[in-house]
Amino acid sequence: MTQTAQIKLKLMHLGIQFSIALLLSLIMTYINYDLDKAFFYNWAKSFLVAFIIIPLAIRLIPLVAMAVKKVVGDCPLFLLRCLVAICVATMMEAIVASAVIFAQYGLDPQWLQLWSNTFIKALPVGLIIGFTMTFIVHPRLQKLALQTH
Repeated sequence: MTQTAQIKLKLMHLGIQFSIALLLSLIMTYINYDLDKAFFYNWAKSFLVAFIIIPLAIRLIPLVAMAVKKVVGDCPLFLLRCLVAICVATMMEAIVASAVIFAQYGLDPQWLQLWSNTFIKALPVGLIIGFTMTFIVHPRLQKLALQTH
């Protein structure tokens, strides 16, 4: 892989990480704070924590995909990708919601209630991200990685 291709691939990964962290932290902070005066401060904290935690979640995607393949066995590729997208979205949403709620509230006694409310309300956005990653972004990244070898 050429150095230029490696840089391009790393920048794409960074852009994906930035976009997911930005979008999820924005939605989750809005769910918890609306647009009150603490919104931007809490969004900044949430974005930073989400930006740091996203690479961990992204590294888990292949494990989630393997687990789904193992559970469903032989099935049409489209169905497999849909199931992987749903599982990836759920996993990503759970991890980011945990990090965001911790950044915003610490170990609040109602942490589980805050987390579940945030998780459920932000899940549609997570599903959009999961399907976009599975059907559009991941295949393009794979194609780019193959072209650069």
